[in-house]
Amino acid sequence: MRILTYPHDLALGGSQLNAIELSAALRDRGHEVVVYGRPGALVDTVRSLGLEFLTAPDPGRRPSPRVARDLAGLVRERRIDVLHGYEWPPGLECNLAGRLSGALSMTTVMSMSVAPFLPRSMPVVVGTEQIADAERRAGRHRVRVLEPPVDVVANQPDDALGRDFRVRQGIGDDFTVVCVSRLAHQLKLEGILTAIDAVGRLAAAAPVRLVVVGDGPARAEVERRADLVNVRTGRPVVVLPGAIDDPRPAYAAADVVLGMGGSALRAAAFGKPLVVQGEGGFFRLLTPESLPDFLWTGWYGYGGADRPPVDLLADLLAGLAVDESRRRDLGRFSRAVVEQRFALTEAAARQEAIYDAALRERRRGADRAWTTLAADGAAAGRFADYHLRRCLARLRGRRAADDFNAQPLARRVDGSGERRPEPGRDGAALLYFAGAPWSAVTGTDKHLAGELARTRDVIWIDPPMSWRARRRRGLQVPLVTEPIPGLVRVSTSCVPGVSRPVLRRLTRLHADLDARRVVRDRGVAIAGVVVSDPEQRFPRWVDAPRVYFETDDFVAGAELLGRSAGYARACRRRNVADCDVVVAVTQDLVDVLAAGRRPGLVLPNGTDAEHYGDVARIVAAPEVLLAGPIAGVVGQLNERLDLGSLDAVAATGASLLLVGPRYEECPETRARLDALIARPNVQWIDRQPFERLPEFMAALAVGLTPYAVTDFNRASFPLKTLEYLAAGRPAVSTDLPAARALETDLVELVTTPQEFASRTLALLSAPPDEALVARRQAFARQHSWAERARRLEQIVALAGSGPGTDREGDR
Repeated sequence: MRILTYPHDLALGGSQLNAIELSAALRDRGHEVVVYGRPGALVDTVRSLGLEFLTAPDPGRRPSPRVARDLAGLVRERRIDVLHGYEWPPGLECNLAGRLSGALSMTTVMSMSVAPFLPRSMPVVVGTEQIADAERRAGRHRVRVLEPPVDVVANQPDDALGRDFRVRQGIGDDFTVVCVSRLAHQLKLEGILTAIDAVGRLAAAAPVRLVVVGDGPARAEVERRADLVNVRTGRPVVVLPGAIDDPRPAYAAADVVLGMGGSALRAAAFGKPLVVQGEGGFFRLLTPESLPDFLWTGWYGYGGADRPPVDLLADLLAGLAVDESRRRDLGRFSRAVVEQRFALTEAAARQEAIYDAALRERRRGADRAWTTLAADGAAAGRFADYHLRRCLARLRGRRAADDFNAQPLARRVDGSGERRPEPGRDGAALLYFAGAPWSAVTGTDKHLAGELARTRDVIWIDPPMSWRARRRRGLQVPLVTEPIPGLVRVSTSCVPGVSRPVLRRLTRLHADLDARRVVRDRGVAIAGVVVSDPEQRFPRWVDAPRVYFETDDFVAGAELLGRSAGYARACRRRNVADCDVVVAVTQDLVDVLAAGRRPGLVLPNGTDAEHYGDVARIVAAPEVLLAGPIAGVVGQLNERLDLGSLDAVAATGASLLLVGPRYEECPETRARLDALIARPNVQWIDRQPFERLPEFMAALAVGLTPYAVTDFNRASFPLKTLEYLAAGRPAVSTDLPAARALETDLVELVTTPQEFASRTLALLSAPPDEALVARRQAFARQHSWAERARRLEQIVALAGSGPGTDREGDR
């Protein structure tokens, strides 16, 4: 046979390597094989294997008529029998070229689900039995399975290669976990960050390393998390060598490999214990018991654990670290699995048989003109729908996402092929209309939802944002994403003018419809609805307990938030009337909201005590240039602050650090902030990711909560006070009801700027007191977000038990 292999690109990647290695193996079986595509890093691999490389024209939009015509010309010129595209763009171009030239065209899909617009008359090869089963159920009968092949000669145990890699990376004899992966947000990032945290936890008690080989768009997030762990442990526990053209030395150096897909199988070929990484907290060891599941679903999984992913992976790795005998046994089993089932020579024979069968079907008339024309027409319609949706997403300010790679089949169906209720570990989810986007500064809603998602799946609805604002702020995200395991984010994009009287109702209706569509498409029940966005109405299509939750006094702060007080009051009145129970962060705000009309409960803000628990061992952020000791504010800078108190602290000459974004609206506030920051003993550092805040807490000797005494602030519960205590830092706060409600002597309450400055100076000059540090951190742990999330779960349950029961249940 004369075969043209067309990988989807020639950058480093598992699908492309499979295509090239199979081509060489087929050539060795006596076939004429050429590789076609745009030049990339793997062209050298193609030529090193003795294969001819043909350069494709620049495709432009995919599928490309220009490429299809070029392929058809090559068929006629070289008498090609089979055009074999890998993934859907080359598959569609090969299909069109086959129609023009008469050659057999087929597609291999090594992604984790198949594009619905690949013509069903076209032979398709997939990598797992689960995907093949789903495609047959969907009406695609010409589908076959060829699991990702591995060259077991080029990839085999090599101690010398591994030792050399360890020396070059400075790893020594440490227990080493290796992950070879593209650093991508979809599919990959969640597991990599979990692995960094898990190894960081183990490193406190044992010599362990994590080596992450690869590069990609999520590199910055991976580096930040790795730096945090390395600083905490005081040594390079996480090693990031970047992309390596030949990652075999990294596999050879590993004691355990973490991976999915083709990377997992290559690791197994090196005789290493394999932990298969998926999403939703999925980590599972390859054993004789787990092998049948992986042969069905592929080397990936979704969810299924009833423990936090970091705990699960840390315990799994800890067990392997101390049991060398088990590692040897698992490594031998991994190698045997690859040799017996995934060897490249066997895969080439199966690929040859697939070609022969497809050619025989064609000769028997399986490709009748009218059937192929109908199949092509139906596929064209599905592709037009797909393309239109992507165009609309771009116009509305959403980033286009390839949902065939981003939405694996194993995430959507269970082991029997039935639709998996996702999200919903127990078949029900909490619908949470948030007061701020998921991408905003981490606040009450985000902390609570993140904790809830550990045990209860959450559908998070962003406040709607216009496509123009999204473009201006660089927030082009798809309608549906999964930023953390267990949480689905719905991001509604709409026309400009979302705050105008006529349009604001329509935009909230749009958010309601988007939420309804996601709930319907994912087939989940709703356990309860929380509305924290004061402008959003409760959905009428949900029959579930309704909780109205105010994290601030939105009426008192309407002007600060750029809203009409009258409009804010009307929204509040409507939501209070529609809910089963009202909840707020302070008793003052509960009293305003409930006013005898509805049951009312207090749910104070909490803190992530574990996040700040190691501040004493963390090196302060290098951006901090002030001389110590330093007093500081970590949070948003706006009209809520009592700038008189901050001026008084700065006037003493003490070092004052301000960390957080500036959101002031008033020109007078802007001028005063500018003047404060201009002082030589004051430094301002703009918004920082939540993961880095411990570094800035480490720079502080005293934490400040200088809030002006206003109706808005009297009803608020500042997050920063508890965060200072969680870091073991003393706290000075304006005397506000929320601070008094903590009922602790660990927070200094003051009433005047002069008192604020004098108490701050006294604390800055006080000697370190380890007992006080321990008391502060112990107090903060009593106010964890996990406890607040459990309380919110209880409130939702109480809200469904009938009016009037909430107060009784709270006593």
